[in-house]
Amino acid sequence: MANTFRTPSWVVKETGRLAINNMKFSANCKRVYSDAFKAGGAKVGDTFNLRLPWTPAVTSGQAFQAANIVDQLTPVSITDQANIGVSWSTFDATLTVEEVRSRYIKPVALSLSNYIDTQGLARMSPLAYWSVGTPGVNPSTNQTYLDAGVKLTDIGCPPDDRVAILKPQMMATLVGTGNLQLFNPSDKISSEYRTGMFSGQALGVDEWYQSANTWIRTTGSFTTATPTVNGANQTGSSLLTQAWASGATTLNAGDIFTITGVYALNPLNKASTGSLQQFTVLATISDTGGAMTISISPPITPPSVSTQATVTASPADAAPIQVLGSTITTGSGALTATNSAQSMIYHPDAFVLAMVDPDSDTPGADSSSITGPGASELGFALRYVKQYNAQTDQKVSRVDAMFGWAPYRKEWACRIQGA
Repeated sequence: MANTFRTPSWVVKETGRLAINNMKFSANCKRVYSDAFKAGGAKVGDTFNLRLPWTPAVTSGQAFQAANIVDQLTPVSITDQANIGVSWSTFDATLTVEEVRSRYIKPVALSLSNYIDTQGLARMSPLAYWSVGTPGVNPSTNQTYLDAGVKLTDIGCPPDDRVAILKPQMMATLVGTGNLQLFNPSDKISSEYRTGMFSGQALGVDEWYQSANTWIRTTGSFTTATPTVNGANQTGSSLLTQAWASGATTLNAGDIFTITGVYALNPLNKASTGSLQQFTVLATISDTGGAMTISISPPITPPSVSTQATVTASPADAAPIQVLGSTITTGSGALTATNSAQSMIYHPDAFVLAMVDPDSDTPGADSSSITGPGASELGFALRYVKQYNAQTDQKVSRVDAMFGWAPYRKEWACRIQGA
């Protein structure tokens, strides 16, 4: 009797299940399935919007005052179509379900999940502007990880559901520095962890994962200089700066710096956190005669400009700038290009993985997608297409994923600098 399990529908659902189970970063981010393009199939470049939560201002006293509603939308673009092609003969098709799963479906799911994870970490990590630790050095104490939690709590990130994604060597250092009992409590040893998960709740983080896909960046570099802000009362996503080492300065995307006198703001109580706001460089830039206009995140938005303020005040003219990883000697700094693994502690709502349906109108081939309620629930979409080639007796197949990554609440992520 013919085996009825290996239908296109069975294959695509099983691939999706295995892919999600083997994801570390993607499975622990906000996953969104959009059926906006379901009718005609999505294409690279399609965009839809997600609405950010609104943070209303509080009115003091008895009088009624309507809070200004500020709708913020995050555009999510479908930037990638990834596929894996496979083929098997009619003889192979007679294999048992378990053999088909292990021989064909699991490798496809592993490769696909690894690719989506790698792309997500490489694209989202540079957008996280909070950071702890020293570039090129693995943290050697628990305090670094606790400091990351403090930064997130200070700006209103929920304490529940936080996730850590660490490079394997960083994980080994963390567990090996007197933390064996902390990360292997007796009541948890028998628990079944997900693939890549090495611990449950510890140090204020709910789930700990190791991943070889963590983004490794190279810091910028400059020789001895005392960079400063060029002009008072600047706001927005670009910053005029000066006094860099002329002709010898490059800041890379993902570099982080602070500005003297510019403090982070708690978005709920609008009070200073007492810590300098960290800014991430959005695009690599080199100096021109010691001057640079740097694209930054978050934008400089003091309370006088908007109720959605990010900082206590705009920087003063000539306010000193301190780049993470730069050394300070007699008032001047220098930065040496350093490779640094970017692990992270974050809330799942910090980033969004959006997936859509590829066109399933495939004349002459069997096609199936993870669609309907199942896709919405999983926040995941795949298409599986199968076609028989009589000349080679091969069932030629492909699995396609169309996706895009976007920051959602990127202030709810903190990078852990490492080696």
